[in-house]
Amino acid sequence: GSFFVMFVTIVILSVALYFSVRTDNEQSDNDLKYRYVKMKGEATPEQLVELENLFGLNRDNERIRQMHEDVEAYEKAIQRQAALTEQARQKEQAARKLDSKAKSIKDKSITDKPKK
Repeated sequence: GSFFVMFVTIVILSVALYFSVRTDNEQSDNDLKYRYVKMKGEATPEQLVELENLFGLNRDNERIRQMHEDVEAYEKAIQRQAALTEQARQKEQAARKLDSKAKSIKDKSITDKPKK
């Protein structure tokens, strides 16, 4: 009696664990596929089919690993580019501010009253 119930419980939990892990892997795969298409900028229906085949029954883990490395490198490059662009914008803004300050000092007349 109780051995059978315990056995059935173990089988049910094992099946649930299997599907839980499979779902996590599918989500990870879908995330990588999305990021890859985003990196490429677009994908034709044929390219999407090829992408699905890469992750499907004839899974090519080596190509998937390379794709993951490429996507990671691309995303890091984009983040770095955005940071550098923001730094350049801030430096340009500071340069304009200093230029304006220098111009106002240069244009000031000797007869102007000093600021207190």
